[in-house]
Amino acid sequence: MYKNALIISDNLPLCKQFHAIIKSKGINATQFTFSTSPFTDKNSFIISEEYPVCVYNMKDQNAIDEIMATYDLIFSIHCKQIFPPDLVSKVKCVNVHPGYNPINRGWYPQVFAIINDYQIGATIHEIDKELDNGHIIARAFVEKEIYDTSETLYNKVIAKEIELLEEHLESILANSYQAFEPESESNLYLKKDFNQLLHLDLNEVTTVGKVIDKLRALTHGSYSNAYFIDEKSGKKVYVGIQLKPEQYERD
Repeated sequence: MYKNALIISDNLPLCKQFHAIIKSKGINATQFTFSTSPFTDKNSFIISEEYPVCVYNMKDQNAIDEIMATYDLIFSIHCKQIFPPDLVSKVKCVNVHPGYNPINRGWYPQVFAIINDYQIGATIHEIDKELDNGHIIARAFVEKEIYDTSETLYNKVIAKEIELLEEHLESILANSYQAFEPESESNLYLKKDFNQLLHLDLNEVTTVGKVIDKLRALTHGSYSNAYFIDEKSGKKVYVGIQLKPEQYERD
């Protein structure tokens, strides 16, 4: 049983769900510490009074040395930082990833699942020296609908991540799970791949279906993602889409 676990994240709602799972299962053999990255305001990242939050910069060797000396298990839950090789080689590190590995490795898996019509889900895996590549502890698909946007599909994935955590947290803490290697074929997308999708070419010849797919893949709440350039002003004009499936009522 791991004694000291660090949860490092930039996603407050997921951390609150993680905290709720810990409490509901009555886990007390492991001491948990919640942490965020320098990209997130520590003062607004409040889990509970029981768990004060610290900040760790994965580019700071002193911080890495402190982590390695203090914790025997680390959870990365939507953390915006890359773990350095010396950390993942010396401490068991587990990632909760919003994609189905190895199909959806890397950034914004739901976006590329819509664009390329891939399946998608959630994965808990060990962290190695490559991005979203380690041995898989658990994974599950979610159903992707033709009317899903980036936001609605992402929310489905988050719900599945929580289910996987509820099911597998205790075996992870006890180090009693059976992990397996991901299949050899994989898709890895980086932030630069996402950025290349954002500019809409008004002269592009394509189909209505592909336009809808691209817009729904880039529509995520209030985020300004897809855009075209207004030739008069030179300014960006942001574009989103609303999809509303027909509701059938029973007689």
